[in-house]
Amino acid sequence: MDRRSFLVTTGVLGTAITTAGAHTLTVTPAQKETGLGPLFNRQRANELMRRADMEALLLTAPMNVYYATGAMPGASRFTQVNMTAALVPADLKRPIAYLASGFEYYISVSETGLYDDIEPYLTGGSLGDPDSRSNPAFGVIGNYQFDAREQHRRLLLEHAAPFQETLSTALTKALKDRSFGGRPIGCDTSDARSLLQAASANAAWRPADDLMLHIRSAKTPAELALMRTAAAANVDSALATARAARQEGTLINIRQRFFAEAAKHGNVAVCGSVDMVMDERADGQLREGQAFMIDFVSHHAFYQGDYGRTVFFGEPDKQMRYAADTGIKAWSEIQSRLRPGLRFSEIRRIGNDTVKKLGAPFTYAFNPHTVGLQHWDQPRMSVDGKPIDLPLEAGMVLSVDCHLLNAGVNGTTHLEDLVLITASGSEPIHRTGDNIVIV
Repeated sequence: MDRRSFLVTTGVLGTAITTAGAHTLTVTPAQKETGLGPLFNRQRANELMRRADMEALLLTAPMNVYYATGAMPGASRFTQVNMTAALVPADLKRPIAYLASGFEYYISVSETGLYDDIEPYLTGGSLGDPDSRSNPAFGVIGNYQFDAREQHRRLLLEHAAPFQETLSTALTKALKDRSFGGRPIGCDTSDARSLLQAASANAAWRPADDLMLHIRSAKTPAELALMRTAAAANVDSALATARAARQEGTLINIRQRFFAEAAKHGNVAVCGSVDMVMDERADGQLREGQAFMIDFVSHHAFYQGDYGRTVFFGEPDKQMRYAADTGIKAWSEIQSRLRPGLRFSEIRRIGNDTVKKLGAPFTYAFNPHTVGLQHWDQPRMSVDGKPIDLPLEAGMVLSVDCHLLNAGVNGTTHLEDLVLITASGSEPIHRTGDNIVIV
């Protein structure tokens, strides 16, 4: 059986493998968790690369490699050095290449798989002889009989051979296999650029970190499913934390309670701002009558939830209740007018104009940003490299931070929901309400 046929049969390019007798092992990467296809919108990537006159993208940022290949980052979580790469041709007929060490493949891909039609190019390096066919992650001792899971992982490593000496030699082979014509290759990080130059000294390149954000802006159905899961768990975790605020009592305790609630609800905490304090080392005691904002972020399969609310510690102060209610009305007006084509600057203007019409003496951020694999997931420049006032697009997941910016008041307020931009407007991706919590 050839390498590709094996990968299709085993599930690296498919869904399942049967090993050792009756044992069946199912490969379930993030995109298969949803049953809705890959996270990566390759057609959109193709169109944007053509507009930018790029022949391919070389990606090393862990979230970009994950997005393009389905490979969960493993060793990249332990260092700021990018440990894997993906080569994405603009030509849809040319397969994407996934570049990583054999150990990375063993601990990550052999468990969760890659998207269909992706070819692995693996290195040996510290795992042993680069010319070894099987390149096992761990040596065999005695006559130990591996269970089905371990047999599966080792088989995948064996059939991913031959192994390359380094990532740069692996990339040299991937480039040669794809027979590019000489147009620039977009690099999302300086690591990607260095890797490309080591693999092909004469290759033309261009920065593509912002282009990747353009590609990721409109979410695929699989991404939206993961975002809904992340957002729902994040909301439940945030509200459970808010309602326990009196019991927890201090900023550190409240933040740590959110981290614990996120884990209990199936998410991984990213950050938590309490009373406009995000530093995990900073603490403070809450006082009776105080309003304080919460802004909590956690992720599921790296897709982030983002949620903000106002919590009152006891009977609400009248001025702060007025400020919180004004923010709620302004967000309602903004949300009613969201639609494709509306620009970020117009969102801010709608919020500020609403506050003025209400006659309220407050100032709010009304800061729009898209959310996905990052908390601020939107591009900063146009595809041709010019400053951009980003227009909304169907498929974006949008947040508008509506926190109070005034000082000298009795606390802080916030309101933040995630909404999906649709063809004709917007809709929340999680349950709403509970805009004010009193404890």
